[in-house]
Amino acid sequence: MKKIISAVTVSLCCLLHTTVLNAQTSTVPAVVKESFNNHFKNSQFSRFVQLGDIYVFVFSQGEEYRDAYFTKDGEFKGVGRYIPASMLPIMVREKIEGSYYDYKLSELYQYDCTENGLCFCAILKNDKYKLILRMTPAGEVIADQKTRIKADNHNSYSAIVSDLTRKSVVSK
Repeated sequence: MKKIISAVTVSLCCLLHTTVLNAQTSTVPAVVKESFNNHFKNSQFSRFVQLGDIYVFVFSQGEEYRDAYFTKDGEFKGVGRYIPASMLPIMVREKIEGSYYDYKLSELYQYDCTENGLCFCAILKNDKYKLILRMTPAGEVIADQKTRIKADNHNSYSAIVSDLTRKSVVSK
């Protein structure tokens, strides 16, 4: 009896997994999927997320996960990844430690954009506020967003970078 229940459970899990994968790949335009495959030939595709008119592919190269950003027309916009504080350029680290000493560094994201080059996104928090910074490798703050901390207030880097990418597409 246990073998039958186990076999049915495994079958249902496989069916669900296959259904989810087919649902994901069926909503990506072929030109976007082809562009991803051309740019990242030796990668392991994990999943994608559509944020407005931007497609974000999560994939791995070796041990590291990355996010690749594409427009609906398949134009490659950039690639990002979460990083530890030890990988920040010294100027960025000094800016955060010097100017935002009353905040604790929560998360870091490195984004390499085809149009604007390399930038870093940092989420800083204290008891009352969450601060999202976008900085150049020289430590210059390009954009910031300060919000009062609420119970469910969480921004993902993919949404932030997608918003930045969308703005650069519109400004063309």
